[in-house]
Amino acid sequence: MEEMNNLPQAKPARPTFLTVLCILTFIWSGLSLVLFLLAALLFGVFAEVLTSVPGMGGLISGGVILFVILFVLSLTSLFGAIKMWGLKKLGFYLYTIAQVLMIIVPFIFIPGAEVGVLGIVITAGFILMYGLNLKFMK
Repeated sequence: MEEMNNLPQAKPARPTFLTVLCILTFIWSGLSLVLFLLAALLFGVFAEVLTSVPGMGGLISGGVILFVILFVLSLTSLFGAIKMWGLKKLGFYLYTIAQVLMIIVPFIFIPGAEVGVLGIVITAGFILMYGLNLKFMK
C-alpha cells in the first residue's frame, strides 16, 4: 500500500483551448518583441520610416523609452503565457497586467494618442478566454 504513495503523479493535461491561446500569444508576443527591440535599437531609422507613413508619426514622440517599455511589457506577456502553458495562475496575472499596461502606456508618452478599439477588444477577448481557463491552473 505504501508503494502506491511513491508513484509519480501524472501531470494534469493542458486543455486544447488553452494550448491554442498560448501558441497564438507566443507568436504575437515574439513578433512584438522583435519589433519593439528593433524600434528601440534603431530608433533613428524607425523614426524616419514612421514619419513617412501617414498617421504614424506620433509614435516617435514617445521616444526610445516608449519602445523599451513596450519591449519589457511584451516580454512579461510572453513570460505569462509560458507560465500558463505550464498551468500556473501567476502567468494569467502577469499576462493581464502586461496587456493592460500596453494599452495605457502609449497615452502617457504620446500626446493626443487615440484609442485603438480593435486592439482593446482583442486584448479583452484574450484576457477573458485565458480567464475561462483559470480553473485548470494552479
